[in-house]
Amino acid sequence: MRRFFLPAGSLAGETITLTGAEAHHIARVLRLRPGRAVEFFDGHGSIVTAVLTDCDSRLVTATVTGRRRENLPTGAPLTLAQALLKGKKMDFIVQKATELGVHTLVPVRTRYCENRGDRDNQQERWQRIMIEACKQCHRAEPMRILPVTPLATLDPGAWVHRLAAWEGEQCTGLPATLAAAPPSPVCLFLGPEGGLHTDDLHTLGTMGFTTFSLGPRILRGETATLAAVAIVQYLTGSLRPVDPGEPA
Repeated sequence: MRRFFLPAGSLAGETITLTGAEAHHIARVLRLRPGRAVEFFDGHGSIVTAVLTDCDSRLVTATVTGRRRENLPTGAPLTLAQALLKGKKMDFIVQKATELGVHTLVPVRTRYCENRGDRDNQQERWQRIMIEACKQCHRAEPMRILPVTPLATLDPGAWVHRLAAWEGEQCTGLPATLAAAPPSPVCLFLGPEGGLHTDDLHTLGTMGFTTFSLGPRILRGETATLAAVAIVQYLTGSLRPVDPGEPA
């Protein structure tokens, strides 16, 4: 069933109204027609099922047929501190981090990272990509995307586990202790295509980050990020199947 995002407070009535880009997307891009069942979510766990009653590119209406709550994630909240990558690779990271359940994405500026582009437009584009990914993967809680942050001003205070991928690390992998209960907040730092400058390594060390390796092969920046995120999410239980016996 198709799912669409609406801000908190927009799902209160028995009729849902959409205008602008979302209405155009439903009526002209997806070509949905009256009588089609859809879902709406508000990012806070509220899910509404509804039937489309009018589908015009300027105005779409739907009649509510049911409401429910979806549990928000209870595992270790994962923050991905991602050094800016070139081109559209950051768009890819935003999409896949959303699908993999990353709680917060912090785009980080380091010595060798990509440092061009319109930051305001970047932020808006990343938000759109994130919401579209939430719709696709049926994620009930949107991922937080913070503004681009210089590495030196990163605030590590809330993270119990601080882990940084580094191509120069030869021995240490991601720690299996991440699987210990109860889960604790994790920050995963991934560098840019150009690698980490010695100043970056020093800064990460003063913040309490431990370096780790993803193996002997040289991975592209986006590949390393997806691999590291997937491993951490598996170890902390965030990728485990949902128990059908758990309360909704």
